[in-house]
Amino acid sequence: MHNNVSWDDYRYFLKVARLGTLTAAGESLKVNHSTVLRRVNALEKKLEARLFERFKSGYVLTESGRDMFNHIQHLEDEILSAERKIKGKDIRYEGKIKISTTDTLGHFWLPPFVKKFKTKYPGILLDIDIRTGFTDLTQRQADILICAYNDHPDYMIGKKLAPIAVALYAAKAYINAWGSPESIQDLASHRILVLNEALDGVEFNEWLKRLVPASAIAMSCSMLTGLYSYARQGLGIAPLPIYVGNQDPSLVRVMEIPTKFHHDTWMLTHPDLKNTQRIKAFMGFMYDQTKGAKGA
Repeated sequence: MHNNVSWDDYRYFLKVARLGTLTAAGESLKVNHSTVLRRVNALEKKLEARLFERFKSGYVLTESGRDMFNHIQHLEDEILSAERKIKGKDIRYEGKIKISTTDTLGHFWLPPFVKKFKTKYPGILLDIDIRTGFTDLTQRQADILICAYNDHPDYMIGKKLAPIAVALYAAKAYINAWGSPESIQDLASHRILVLNEALDGVEFNEWLKRLVPASAIAMSCSMLTGLYSYARQGLGIAPLPIYVGNQDPSLVRVMEIPTKFHHDTWMLTHPDLKNTQRIKAFMGFMYDQTKGAKGA
């Protein structure tokens, strides 16, 4: 590599090249976009080459930038692979585990398990990253992924935990004002809250949208925790995991959702990390805690 240019400089370059904007690269790297701009400008100055064309719509690689990208992108894979393999040989019950999970799992389902785990392994720091987007374990975005969908990349390894039961809930205030549906057909005359296109493919949500006319949908939201908040305000009937809806006395469980539309909870990691002692400890603990559960 060029004198006085660190690998970190190239890491910023690769993020901008892949994502196309300073803002997106900054969000991925968890830094301000101005930091990304400064690092990219500094790299171009050190290399004495223009790597990007700057447009209002984003950053596009120049010919020199494309040559650089093609030469170094494999280095990132090799560095990340080496880091994972070295980390995978760690035999200590200490250090940090970064766990990526969804909003409802992270806020409602996971905390009791975290409390028990920390009592048993106080030397292990759990860093919980709550997100709705895809987590790439090959890019070290997390060490463990706890998710609520049944399809996942083949490179991930792990175990199925508890199934997630889902039902329809409404606030007591809503029931007092609008009544409670007695059948599936009755839902058409109620106000329904659903997930929006950000979570296309969630089976119970698609089932609900097929059941009711568009006129019955009062609002949509990109997160289940959002639906939970709006349902609590009496805005309508929302599909929620029972570990969310059942714990809130202001909500009424008005109707079951067929089990074929429920999801499973999965706990996944990268194969290179499977022998890391703290990873093994957490995954074994979670599996033991949820083994035999009939529904979360």
